[in-house]
Formats: sequence, structure tokens, C-alpha cells
Amino acid sequence: MSDKLFLKELYASILQQNNPMQEVKRHCYSGLTDEQNNMLAKRDIQVYEGKVRQCLFHGDEVDILHTDRLSAFDRFIGDVPYKGNILATIASYWFEKINENLPTHFLKQAHPRVIKAKRLEPIKAEVIVRGYLAGSMMRSYEKGERNFCGAILPEGLKNYGKLAKPIITPTSKAEAFEHDENRTPEQLIEEGVCSREEWEKISKLALDIFALGQKIYAEKGWILVDTKYEFGRDKEGNIYIIDEVHTPDSSRLWVEKTYDEMLAANKPPVMLDKEVVRRELIEKGFQGEGPVPEISAESIIGLASVYLTVAEALTGKPMVISETKEAVNLSDLNL
Repeated sequence: MSDKLFLKELYASILQQNNPMQEVKRHCYSGLTDEQNNMLAKRDIQVYEGKVRQCLFHGDEVDILHTDRLSAFDRFIGDVPYKGNILATIASYWFEKINENLPTHFLKQAHPRVIKAKRLEPIKAEVIVRGYLAGSMMRSYEKGERNFCGAILPEGLKNYGKLAKPIITPTSKAEAFEHDENRTPEQLIEEGVCSREEWEKISKLALDIFALGQKIYAEKGWILVDTKYEFGRDKEGNIYIIDEVHTPDSSRLWVEKTYDEMLAANKPPVMLDKEVVRRELIEKGFQGEGPVPEISAESIIGLASVYLTVAEALTGKPMVISETKEAVNLSDLNL
């Protein structure tokens, strides 16, 4: 009997269970076991624990393992079934596209949850490119702020409106579940995070990748609103894009067909990202401080379905998972 399941059908079946949250948890993967971590430590393989991903460093390579963990406002919110598979699929798609013209650390997708990549020195900054007034920048703009990491926005911008041109608002790179802090490019240079020459390369790469992302997502009927990039350098000082690219975890996506209509009605655009969860958390009085409110199974599966929609639209085929192969075995990675 085959254990292969279409994710779309699985998500629908979860919500039909008597205890859907229990069923959600049964299908979630939180990462390497203690036994696996101990085995890796004995072999001098370093493991870095991120908010969503675990990085296994060995030789000149790194294996990036995608768990099902969900973060928002730099806090752990819960788990989303097979989110790791979906993120790895989306990231692999974009890395392959970008590799055609621009440098990335991507080598191959080694497992449904794992990307194998070049081992580089991370540049300790998150490079956020914004094409619209949305998210935290919109909330700060409403409070009267106009200077965003050295980029000055004019008066009179409309919530969710398009900016005259994309801007870059970098932040520091904090440890997992710690808060990043806004930085100007000058601050990053003064703090030794990167040189001026490196920042010029990074900012050009970021804007080029963002333009590519907007073009391809527009072909799917979506707007790439903003996104987060990370970069690394090799021993020769060459700059590469690392981590993830254009996933719903690191990007905002809106439906283009209804965008003008929703904007004219002073309503939020239809969203295809985790902003839906952020808005629910905000409505429950949470923006990163204090206890994390519980998110319902309906919201979790709703978010999972959004992520799945993005992955299947990009790859052009339905996602199928195999329950018996979901856990990552070290033998799968040829370590």
C-alpha cells in the first residue's frame, strides 16, 4: 500500500477530524532528534539552530534542514504540517532560477526538507526590500515615522500603496527568536558588518533579485510586496545570496487581480503569506511581547494551504508527500 499523499487532500482531511489540532501535531516535524545531534557532535559536524531551519556544517558544504516551525514577530508560534517540505521546494525553485544569472549558495535539494549548499561566511544583516507600504513599515508610518533605515518616505502614502521605487531597509541579524534591529547602510559599514564596496554589491543584487521575483510572481497573478534576503561571502570575498528566497516565510505576496479594488475600498489586499497569522496575533493583542496566543487548527491549515498554493503554482504540479520518508535520516544526506 502506498503511503503517498497529496498535500491538498491531506489538509482538507485534517479539518474533518474530531480533534483537528491533535491531527495537526501528528503531521508536524520539529527537527533532528537528540540522538541525531549527539551522533553529529561525535563526528564534529556543527549544527546551528535557527527559528525555522537547522544548518549542518561539514567541510565546504552546509545542509539546510527545514522544520515545520512557524515564527512571527521573532517568536515561535507553532508548527504547520509539512511546511518544511513546501519551503524547501519553493526555495529550490527560486535558487535554480536565480542561479541562471546571479550567484547563490545553492547546490541541490538533497531531501524533501533539505537543501545542500556551499558553506560561506554569513554577513550579519538581513536585507529587506520593500515595494509597497505594508507590514511593520506601514504601522510605523501611521504613527508618523518617515525615515526608514535612511530611506525617507514622502507624506500622503496610502496603506498598502505602491512606493515610487523599491527601497532597502536593512536590520541586524539577531540570534534565533531574538529581535532584529533596524540599521542604515552607513551603520552596517561603520559596525564592520560589510565594507562599502560589499554593500554596493549586496544592494544591487537584492534589487535585481527582487525585480526577478516581482516579474515571475506577476506571471502567476501575484504581487511580490516585500522580502528578506541574506548574503554570505566566500574566502575570496565574492558575495552570494544564501538562506531562502521569495518564500511566504520571508516575503509578502498579494493577489494582483483584486488589488486595485481592495485598495479603493480601503481594505487589505488578499494575502498569500503569513501576514494572515500576524494579523490574527495583533487582533489578540500580541506583537512579540508576552505569552503567545494559541492559533486555531483552522488558521494553521489555512496558512499551510496558502503556502501550498504558492509552491504548486511555481512548480506547476501538485505536491505529494510520503509519510514514511518525512523524518530526515542522516544517511539521506551522505554526511
